[in-house]
Order: sequence, then structure tokens, then C-alpha cells
Amino acid sequence: MNHKTLSEFLDQLKAKPKLMQKIKIIAVVGIGGFLVTGALMIWAGISALNYVASSVTQTIQSPRAQAHVENLKIELNGLPKLQVVNCWGKAQALLAIQPWLERPALANLENLKVACIKQDSNPCQGAQCKKMNELIHTAEGSFI
Repeated sequence: MNHKTLSEFLDQLKAKPKLMQKIKIIAVVGIGGFLVTGALMIWAGISALNYVASSVTQTIQSPRAQAHVENLKIELNGLPKLQVVNCWGKAQALLAIQPWLERPALANLENLKVACIKQDSNPCQGAQCKKMNELIHTAEGSFI
């Protein structure tokens, strides 16, 4: 609408006070409804966030979750530890294409594994050693 038609429309509204009053009421009700709807949406969001936070807290504090965390800690202790002293240099050396052309890929990966993962000098002792048990016992499970 251009300026001329807008001013004509406003003049017609001013000429009819009952119509102007109805338009004001509709505008106030619309703005009020918009504000109430916005407030309800904010309240629902906060309530949902509160519910999720309390549910997560209850789940974390449950004995079952605590048992899972303890089992995970025990399993993580069994993983080999990284040694960063020579690992970074070996990894950078393997970024070039020349080592992959000179040696087989398995040898390069084995060298990276040796450089990055701490090898236990004595991973098992006596009858507790799995490799030793596999050598001593036959396929049927009896002792040699």
C-alpha cells in the first residue's frame, strides 16, 4: 500500500468509531495471546529441562550405573598405556610416503605400535599366564 491509500484507510477508520474500537480490542487480545503463549512455551522448556536434569541425576546415582562405572575403570586399567616420547616422532616419520614404499605396511604399523604403546616386560607370571596355559594344555582341555 502506498502512502495515499494508507491515509485514506485511517481516515475511514476514524470516521467509524465502533469499527476502530473493535480493531483495538482485537489487537489487544492478539498481543495478550501472543505474550501468554510465549510465557507458556518458556515455562514448558524450563520444566522439560528440569525433568531431564533430575532424571539424569537419578540415573547417575543409581547403584547399577555406579557398578558400570567401576567395571569400566577396571577395564581401562588393563589397556596398554601410550608413551609419547618416541610416538610423535615415529608418527610424523610415517606421514611421508617413502617409508610405506620401502617397507611393508605391516612392518610400519608394528614399528608405530612398538614406539607408541608401552610393552610390559613381564605381562604374566607362572600359571596365571594365558599363553603359558595354551601351550601346556591340549585342545581337549587336559594337561600335557
